[in-house]
Amino acid sequence: MSKFIPRTTKLIEQLAAKNSAFYRIISLYYKKLVKEEVSLANINSSDNVLCIGGGPCPFSGILLHEYAGAHVTIIDNDYSCVRTSKALIEKMGYADDITILYSDGSDISPEDYSVIHMAVQINPMEQVFTHLKEGCSLGAKILVRLPKKTLTNLYSINDREMFEDISKKAYHSWRNVDSTAMFVVT
Repeated sequence: MSKFIPRTTKLIEQLAAKNSAFYRIISLYYKKLVKEEVSLANINSSDNVLCIGGGPCPFSGILLHEYAGAHVTIIDNDYSCVRTSKALIEKMGYADDITILYSDGSDISPEDYSVIHMAVQINPMEQVFTHLKEGCSLGAKILVRLPKKTLTNLYSINDREMFEDISKKAYHSWRNVDSTAMFVVT
């Protein structure tokens, strides 16, 4: 059961990546969420953003670029997702502004990024977060999307408590995502 939402999200994103009308409809779910995250982390065009868990249609990475003007690197550890998202980014004309890489959040070197965005489907969430915190530059911001408490068992998050004692969060209504927590590396 813990893979239900990630699998469903992947299927929806595969369809959106191939159909522009469906893309526009599904992107409505992400627009307010990403605007709140841009505001939370004060992301702007001078930031170098890393998005972990882009999926086949990396809505969040695309919108982060559109709203903030930042260069965005999106990684995913599913090669089919990387192929599909690369084709979409090229079709949208964003190939100079958004880079898509086949990589894993547990392995990537995060020191060159001023903002790191973690999708709620990251697995294992805690391991990736710990790796990022240890490897980021001072002052880097890590944004972590957290599922609603009632949906936590549908995701691969085992220790939600490690993300609860955060002073700065953006809360989201009417979504499977409860909040985005922001960590500043000190």
